[in-house]
Amino acid sequence: MLELVFGVYGLAWWLIFKKFKLLPINLWSVVTSIFIAVATVLFLFLWVGRCQPVTSFARTYAITTPIICEVTGRVVEVTQEGGKPLKKGDVLFRVDPESYQARVDSLQAQLNLAQTRLKQENGLVQAGAGNQYDLDKAQTEVERLQADLRVAAYQLEATTARAPADGYVTQIVIRPGQIVMPMAFSQVMVFVHAEGPYLMAGFKQNASEFIDAGDGAEVAFDAAPGRVFKARVKSLQPLLAEGAISASGALRTLDDAAKSGRVPVQIEVLDDISEYNLPAGSNATVAVYTGELHHLDILRMMILRISSWENWVFLP
Repeated sequence: MLELVFGVYGLAWWLIFKKFKLLPINLWSVVTSIFIAVATVLFLFLWVGRCQPVTSFARTYAITTPIICEVTGRVVEVTQEGGKPLKKGDVLFRVDPESYQARVDSLQAQLNLAQTRLKQENGLVQAGAGNQYDLDKAQTEVERLQADLRVAAYQLEATTARAPADGYVTQIVIRPGQIVMPMAFSQVMVFVHAEGPYLMAGFKQNASEFIDAGDGAEVAFDAAPGRVFKARVKSLQPLLAEGAISASGALRTLDDAAKSGRVPVQIEVLDDISEYNLPAGSNATVAVYTGELHHLDILRMMILRISSWENWVFLP
């Protein structure tokens, strides 16, 4: 913004004092021109910053799910490559199922025997040659084995890991022959959901007064220099991370109260950006047009486009 203000003001100063010599250059004119420049900058910072707020603290986010194997075993097959589209239920990898299949077969055999024993005890009780205790014991054994069989069948099914939804996988760190186990910190790949990515912008609290859902916005991505995309405000998050508190064994102090968190605002990009290489995690600059002092919108639009053009210049 400063570049635009000083550029326009410098051009006006040159035209008035040098080109057309409408005013003489003296102490009064110099002091007056400096005062006008300072007042103009202050006005723009105060009003444009509040009514057409902008932030470079914006980024696209994707929803991910860490894939953790639910059973212990040796990987026998990895069926997917990173980045390829998947449907819900597609196989990701397989663990050797032999021991789990053996467990299911063993429990099924025990269950068949227990069910036979239950029928015998039931027949004895009906004939008056048995007792209720033995019948109840046989019934309990059948129910226990049925429960164990359900657990074993679930573990057997879990030897084949499947996609939890539509999306793709990345960071595939397992290969056939590796041993995997069900531990929360032992993630074998990351599943990226097909939804999103979502663009979140963090505005300073004193610049978010007039921002409302539905307000018009524009977005300039760092990875798409010289381009500005139409957008709108979808929602404002009603909670800042700095204001969240959870139950613990210690009282929370206000030592960090001086740290001012930014208001998270979800932005919906209205233009089609699929043709641009904008992976999740792309940085952006977002300007919101709140409708207050709307005649200054053109100034914010010009400033945003200058900022977008500046993205052409970078150090490798």
